[in-house]
Amino acid sequence: MRLVAAGLIPHRWAGPPIFATLVERPNKFLAICRIGRRAVEAHVPDRGRCLDLLVRGQPLVLVEAAAPPGMPPRRTRYTVLLARARTPPSPWVSLDPAGAPRLVAAALERDLLPELAGHSVVGRELTLPRLRSRPRPRIDLLLRAPTGDHVPCEVKSVGAARDGLALFPDAPTLRGLRHLALLARRARRGLPAGLVLCAQRGDVRAIAADETIDPAFARALRSARRAGVVIAGMSCAAHPGGMELLGPVPVL
Repeated sequence: MRLVAAGLIPHRWAGPPIFATLVERPNKFLAICRIGRRAVEAHVPDRGRCLDLLVRGQPLVLVEAAAPPGMPPRRTRYTVLLARARTPPSPWVSLDPAGAPRLVAAALERDLLPELAGHSVVGRELTLPRLRSRPRPRIDLLLRAPTGDHVPCEVKSVGAARDGLALFPDAPTLRGLRHLALLARRARRGLPAGLVLCAQRGDVRAIAADETIDPAFARALRSARRAGVVIAGMSCAAHPGGMELLGPVPVL
């Protein structure tokens, strides 16, 4: 059994943290890391650019990847869990975007998101009706409002930051645009919809769309807000032993 400090939410991957150093990132899925004098390959779950994080020489936290029963071992024996940001104050940053909905669900249970006060999670990874001829997008969470209404809620993990401002995305995101278009369309029809930007680092005071990386997403975010989509932000501190919920932050 894993021991997790009081108040921390365990990481999705079990196992003791292994401290390493990044040697190189040959592609977006792979990191060559050094553990002591040994070089190992590790899977990178964050497909973004991670420009301030996955830089040669930066400290990492890995976990050993356990193959499911009856399955052959994975080629990459390790998974990159955290990276130390290069710019001060250099916090640990989670590289697990898929873990963000778990954090939002925990924040709702603890009533840490004022914009969604009283909402509870009743479903995960649901497929919503098709938007024109495009693929049917999947939404992270289905919430139940205090009124009893069902509220589809997409969660975006934010890892980049500059001068205390968390920035999303760190690479252009067509998937993010599709989600915003779908949520905005629901809101314009008078149906509830939500988006939570979850900063998986503890050094931020607010979150904003990165206009320089993806101006289309920034415009779509403003449009979704005007349409009535509930936009919320939260900050979490990443630690080798788990994630700490810090509370809400404004989305600018």
